[in-house]
Amino acid sequence: MKKIVWIISILFGSFYLASCGTMHTDCTTLINDRDAYRQCTANQGNAVSQFELGVAAFDREDYKTAISWLKRAAKPRLTKREAYIDQPTGSRRDLAYEEDKNMGTPGHQGAQRLLVRIYEEGIGVPVNHKEAERYRQMIQAQ
Repeated sequence: MKKIVWIISILFGSFYLASCGTMHTDCTTLINDRDAYRQCTANQGNAVSQFELGVAAFDREDYKTAISWLKRAAKPRLTKREAYIDQPTGSRRDLAYEEDKNMGTPGHQGAQRLLVRIYEEGIGVPVNHKEAERYRQMIQAQ
């Protein structure tokens, strides 16, 4: 019985310790592979890389992927309020613009402009003037 408990504790401990890394990849090791480097930095929140991946997907007519990357690039950074403090009640979608206005760093303007075009013209999505106006106001706020 002691042997089984010991084996289980060793297995659990090894899985636990394996997840103790920083979870942050050093993208500089990928500097010789432009695409891998861009993907790495985009995953870590680099708005320029996110925009570039969005444009590349847009050019391939992979609109779902393009919109996903462009939204990440367009979103302003550095909230004034931590995500875990006093979450507002109601629909997150309705409150998104008000929350975005209070962000510290503006989002990527190129991504915002392309999202305005996508939502106004219905490229890969139904026409949505409310979303287009949301991104247009983000541009004007800068």
